[in-house]
Amino acid sequence: MTEIVDHYRITARSLWNSAFWAVSDLRTPEAREQFDEINLMLFDGLVLARLEQQLERAQLFRSPMPFLRVTPSSQTVPILINNPRPEGTGYWDHPLNSVDSDKVEMHFIEFFDWNQFDYVDFQYYRVKIAKLDGHPDVVGREALIERQYAHVKFVEE
Repeated sequence: MTEIVDHYRITARSLWNSAFWAVSDLRTPEAREQFDEINLMLFDGLVLARLEQQLERAQLFRSPMPFLRVTPSSQTVPILINNPRPEGTGYWDHPLNSVDSDKVEMHFIEFFDWNQFDYVDFQYYRVKIAKLDGHPDVVGREALIERQYAHVKFVEE
């Protein structure tokens, strides 16, 4: 399953880096919106269609996909968990900075890079924590986990 998601990742990354970012005139919010539309179609065609799954485009990359589970590739892996602030903003600085593979369930949302107007690598999986034994306070929060520390599994529901 990781191969299917990585195929999409490499395709989307290449499209942004070689067709949009490489041309300075296309480093605009309008061009980013165009890329985002193309990116939705890529994910739909390269991942969802192959898995025989359907989601409304408005949900893609905004809502977690419970059928795509991001699982740690070793017993304990580093993670950045969103830590909301009272003013409504959040940072990826929750004090819990690692998770154990047998205690966590994470659902894929999208790939993530810090700067959307720069060269991208899609280094992180952006996920929603569905379960974390011993830490109910972070269930429902978003988190970032580096690709090198995780795999994606398809779970039929």
